[in-house]
Amino acid sequence: MTLNNHVIPFQLGNNTVRGNIVRLQTVVSEIIKRHDYPANIESIFADTLTITACLGSRMKHDGVFTIQAKGTGDVNTLFSDITSDGFLRGYVGLNSGFSNKERSFNSLMGSGHVSYTLDQGKFTKRYQGIVSLEEPSMSKTTELYFNNSEQLQTKFYTFNFFDIKKNNRKNLFSAGLIMLQKMPVKNSFEEKNNKEVWQDSLKFLSTLGKEEFLSTNLTSEQILYRLFNELEITVYDEIIIRDKCRCSEEKIKFAIKNLTKKELNEIADENGNVKVVCEFCKTERIFLSKICN
Repeated sequence: MTLNNHVIPFQLGNNTVRGNIVRLQTVVSEIIKRHDYPANIESIFADTLTITACLGSRMKHDGVFTIQAKGTGDVNTLFSDITSDGFLRGYVGLNSGFSNKERSFNSLMGSGHVSYTLDQGKFTKRYQGIVSLEEPSMSKTTELYFNNSEQLQTKFYTFNFFDIKKNNRKNLFSAGLIMLQKMPVKNSFEEKNNKEVWQDSLKFLSTLGKEEFLSTNLTSEQILYRLFNELEITVYDEIIIRDKCRCSEEKIKFAIKNLTKKELNEIADENGNVKVVCEFCKTERIFLSKICN
């Protein structure tokens, strides 16, 4: 069976509404599995990874799109990024001795902010937008960012299987979403038409159930046509998403070489070895500090 991990752009009503469907069969579950986070963290992290894949897939040039949430709560960091090649990764920062059983995004993160950063290299301007941690989920926080900062009406419906018992997850995608955005208009006639298409698209989307969306027995195209076939839907080519970290032995050696002798002694063991574990992919590498310096 072919594994599906993709983003598929689409538009409704002759580009009145545009959107993405994201369905990640294995990428999110593999990332989460290697981190072994508490169960109440998995769903929040899954949604963050999926939203990152959705928004980052729009890059027109080589670069990296990042979502980073920093909070005062027991979850101090939610981080996820994706390259223009579709390489997705992320991690969650938990306070020492984490034992919070809450499932509420607000209770776990506390106060703080979320930053959305697009860096497409030296030939384009680095862009960053920031929104406060006020909403009850990462999807609602991202909607707030688009509605306020970008002046673009946006709706996310996120889905994942991390609150379903493991023995009931067979034949389900691990995570995904549908995003809709109402496009700007030039005159009052367009506004009336756009408003109608926008309201209909939200109404149709609200009928979509979790098991239906996550089912591996349905293709993404089938889901889109089931929902929006009355709205002149146009579906574009898929963008493949991969679970791949960007860490390397060369990058780590370079970082170690820039440490002072005192800093090296503080992190080296009794044999003079420096152990480095990647925060993203959990790959462990051991270096002899004398060689690195």
